[in-house]
Amino acid sequence: MLKDNAPRIGPHQLKNRLILAPMAGVTDKPFRQLCREQGAAMAVSEMVIADSSFWKTRKSAHRLDHRGEDLPVSVQIAGGDPEILAIAAKLNQDMGAQIIDINMGCPAKKVCNKAAGSALMKDEKLVQAILEAVVSAVDIPITLKIRTGWDIHNKNALTIARMAEASGIQALAIHGRTRTCAYKGHAEYETIAKVKQHLSIPVFANGDI
Repeated sequence: MLKDNAPRIGPHQLKNRLILAPMAGVTDKPFRQLCREQGAAMAVSEMVIADSSFWKTRKSAHRLDHRGEDLPVSVQIAGGDPEILAIAAKLNQDMGAQIIDINMGCPAKKVCNKAAGSALMKDEKLVQAILEAVVSAVDIPITLKIRTGWDIHNKNALTIARMAEASGIQALAIHGRTRTCAYKGHAEYETIAKVKQHLSIPVFANGDI
């Protein structure tokens, strides 16, 4: 049954506003299937590194297997190079992904040290290049996951959100914390609400849920 104000992402009309966020090491396929059975309208895959040369590992093969999943299939990719991210999006589309999600929210040091995840929010020009490259590489919807900023002195979620919508991103998820906050403290729902007021695409709140 379609709930009131259920969002649409490209051609995909979701049944409600409840989305399972991608969490590396947690949201594997059995967990995603369980959450879908319990009412989630969509379950995003675990983060997949964009560089396809690493996809031959057992872990990557497991994360790229979406056989038998409920639709739409949303795959999150992570990286810092526009061209590599664009190729990853195209390859995942060829393997059955119906939505590609770009990770600009992960706070892990091993990700941020490679200028990926939430570290990208420090380089708005690179963000712009990534968004444009990935959107133009495929003909399926692209979504984006961000944080409120890098730290309490550098919050640029609204700037990047506007950039995303103008680039063709079709939905935005915001973890209501900065990168330096990691998972501590309370999520900034007021920041998420402010961003939502300025966008016409769907905006999903993440954190403390």
